[in-house]
Amino acid sequence: MGSKGLSRKIFSFFVILVSLSLGGCNWDKGVLFGEAGIQNIPGIMLTKKFHSDEISPGKQEKEKFQVDDLFLEFYNSLGGEDILGHAISPIKSSEGEIKQYLESGLLVFDPRAVGSQRFQFAPLGLELNIQRSEQIGSIDGTGRIINGKFVLSEFLEFYARLGGARFVGKPLTEARYNADKERIEQYFENLGFYKLDSESRVRLLPYGVYVCDSDCRDKVIYASIPAKQPILPEPFLRKILELGLEFVGKPLTGHHIAADGMQEVIFENLVLAANSESPEEVILRSLGEELGNRAEELVSPEDSPLSEFIEIEDGKGFNVPIFFYNYLEKHGGFQIAGQPISEVFSPEDGLYWQCFTKLCLQFDLNTVNEQRLSLVPLGNEYKAGEYDKIMDFTANQSLEKVEVKVWERSTFVSAEESQEIHVALYESGRPLKNYEPIIIITMPDGSQREAYFQPSNNNGRTSLNLPPVEAPNGTLIAYQICLRNLDGESHCVGDNYLIWNSD
Repeated sequence: MGSKGLSRKIFSFFVILVSLSLGGCNWDKGVLFGEAGIQNIPGIMLTKKFHSDEISPGKQEKEKFQVDDLFLEFYNSLGGEDILGHAISPIKSSEGEIKQYLESGLLVFDPRAVGSQRFQFAPLGLELNIQRSEQIGSIDGTGRIINGKFVLSEFLEFYARLGGARFVGKPLTEARYNADKERIEQYFENLGFYKLDSESRVRLLPYGVYVCDSDCRDKVIYASIPAKQPILPEPFLRKILELGLEFVGKPLTGHHIAADGMQEVIFENLVLAANSESPEEVILRSLGEELGNRAEELVSPEDSPLSEFIEIEDGKGFNVPIFFYNYLEKHGGFQIAGQPISEVFSPEDGLYWQCFTKLCLQFDLNTVNEQRLSLVPLGNEYKAGEYDKIMDFTANQSLEKVEVKVWERSTFVSAEESQEIHVALYESGRPLKNYEPIIIITMPDGSQREAYFQPSNNNGRTSLNLPPVEAPNGTLIAYQICLRNLDGESHCVGDNYLIWNSD
């Protein structure tokens, strides 16, 4: 049987099998950010990556507090502990008001006010010195403008539930994606919102824990710590929000210059690029064409209600299953994906692909519900073939086979504690003995300090104790571990750790 006939049989089998497996499932469910046409969104934010299950051992709960009876009815009306978190301090009087810290904020009772105006949240967001973003343009889609800032539809529901501007306050930033913490976040005057990539639930940032700090005693979930430092420039975030986070996938690299001189960010499913001469125009790399490896001869239309025929030339083209077609329509259609370059094919049992110029779609019968239909993560292959190759080339050739692994004793230390940095060196997979790495530390004032490690042992390992660094709570201490050859050339690996004053 010819390849064309086999392809048609796979396509027919696929559309029938998919229609049976989906049954009554609703495939019109939108993904995050939907079809929002967003203009002038601020930069992505970054701090040290922590996972949601990492709890600070330094902040032990020394005393359990209860929400005071004065606040209890108001507290419960907004969702109680499940939404606002528990109390982390006793009540206290200040400037004629009565206050009590929660995980998420600071409750305030003003006896001089009237009625419901007596209860409010303090504007802790203003104390965080969060970077304020510029006003954005018009938006069509899943969200609306509040006080000149775009608020996602997912956050709008939560915003309304908590009383809107009355209790949450006005937005201080746009909705934005924090790649390092793998979350969408938005800061308001009184409370802050975030949603982890792995969850659908919207949660509150721990304003109360962050601001009260050593005056309170509470555990900290580091995935929720407020973040301040921008890392990715426009217009990449705007394009991410336009396409949808679930569509592009997680970022695999930061912003960098590719081999062809284009500005580039690599994601799991797509690669975004911009020309330095016209940086406002972001394009998608042609991953499907370059990596899909399935460019085929054009075919005739299938007589099936379960597919849409896309004509390419002279009445021939490719048949796109209706589920793929509708999915693409929600994400910019063929203008984003490019024209189809193959029929449906099966790279393995239960898995069906179809490739387009910029991407490939897959339907996996081995998974369930919404997870069945997704983009093929071609970004990993692109990164391995292009980005990593460039990084290897830019490294000193005499050190190109040396692998440097770095880790800290603690992901955070207080300003009074020392930090221990560990390094493991390998060359072509074998431990590298008697090398003396150098650490270059960037201090909070911008100055740099250097220190030498002891020579690496038979296992290729060495370590160094760093003295305490006096810095404000939440400061990132960046450092590089470098190997230098006799010519003075270096091979460096960067990392950082957090100053967190827990007591």
